[in-house]
Amino acid sequence: MQKAVTVVGRNPSTLLTELSKFCLPESSSKTLLFTLAPSPNVSPRQLSALTTSLTKHFPVHVGCISAPILLSGQRPAYCSISLALVDGIPFRSTIPGLPETQVGRWHAGRNRSLSDSGARLSDSLHANVSPADMLGTALMSDGKINWEKVWSVPPSLSLQTGPGPLPEDLRNLEPSTIGSIVYFSDKASEGISSGLQNAFPNAHKLALLASSTPFLTGRPFTLFHNGRVHSSGAVGVAFPSSTPLLDLAFPPLVALTPPLPVTSSEGNLLLSIDSRNPTRLLLSALQEKGITFCPNTAVAGKEGAFYVGVVENDNLAQVHRISSGDPSRGTIALDTNIAPREGSTIRLYQLPRKTHGVTISTVSESTPKPSLSVLVSAEVEPSPSPQESYPGDCGTALFDSFIAASENGIILSSGKSFASKNTSWTCTVPGGRVTLSWDPARN
Repeated sequence: MQKAVTVVGRNPSTLLTELSKFCLPESSSKTLLFTLAPSPNVSPRQLSALTTSLTKHFPVHVGCISAPILLSGQRPAYCSISLALVDGIPFRSTIPGLPETQVGRWHAGRNRSLSDSGARLSDSLHANVSPADMLGTALMSDGKINWEKVWSVPPSLSLQTGPGPLPEDLRNLEPSTIGSIVYFSDKASEGISSGLQNAFPNAHKLALLASSTPFLTGRPFTLFHNGRVHSSGAVGVAFPSSTPLLDLAFPPLVALTPPLPVTSSEGNLLLSIDSRNPTRLLLSALQEKGITFCPNTAVAGKEGAFYVGVVENDNLAQVHRISSGDPSRGTIALDTNIAPREGSTIRLYQLPRKTHGVTISTVSESTPKPSLSVLVSAEVEPSPSPQESYPGDCGTALFDSFIAASENGIILSSGKSFASKNTSWTCTVPGGRVTLSWDPARN
């Protein structure tokens, strides 16, 4: 990463003023990596002016619209731009992921031919699985599909074990020369995530799920690639350098249990923890701490949300939100495609609702330079003193730090020299952060 900066300001004109101090070259052969987090009152015209000013001197660029990050305390950030000039291979992906789960009665009776369904699924994560093998048991005699059986496809069929599809720009790269890949994606990221993991197992793959923008740009997501704007897929950069340092940081989670082994799991369900009923184990831990929990909902009222953390070498390696629990069956459902496997060590956690969000300043101060950090944005309460002056009102620039956030989460597939190698997971815990940092002397 050649240069990086995160600029925060009250309005777009402040951003442009601060950005001019960054000494951007009039033209450059570098790839521009950027995110733009507009405030709610930014007009489409102002947004267009911002993106034009960013990209006009950089014909090769990738970017997305992201979410604002806290500036200080509980005050929301204003507009912000994060950008980096990098030596890398940009790419655009249209590899499909899994379609959104359809609920209600409508989808259960939906008529779809086997060939249509097979093409949709075999092009994504199941590229090496025969559609007939995968959907044969789900196809009913009247030609309709039993979608409940489709969603219960065993994990062994859900993950590719061989080469998967790759964006054209990455197909001829030597895997050993790529140290990291950073990309921005829509929420259906399973296809590109799986393809990158299979093709570049030793590289860190880090994705920011772009913010939802239907009320801002009229698109579900807004991605930028070499002068074009896209509503879906993914855009990113592969870095032909040594593998950067990888650091995970989580908000102040409160441990509810000691480390415990997973004794049985399936799909996104924890079936047994330490040979015990998972839901009753959680309820017992909450009762001891005087915390109430509604087992059939992901929301726990004023008490916050609850998570399962995977512990490796006494450190948190992954965190998954508990979406529901069933005391009678004992299962705990997680907001992930694959729950921690049998033999994993986990702890149950609570994230109090009034946890303070991560701020731009704290991220910059706690990370090496140069670095790239992506985090899950938290819901922010309105500031009680809107007229009070804060740093950033006149513009603030944080050099050598690329900091971006999204309410939709981040995806990490870690590479070599990291405990969770070859596992891909999505972090949605507010304040969760992943940072890549480079040693300039090694690149």
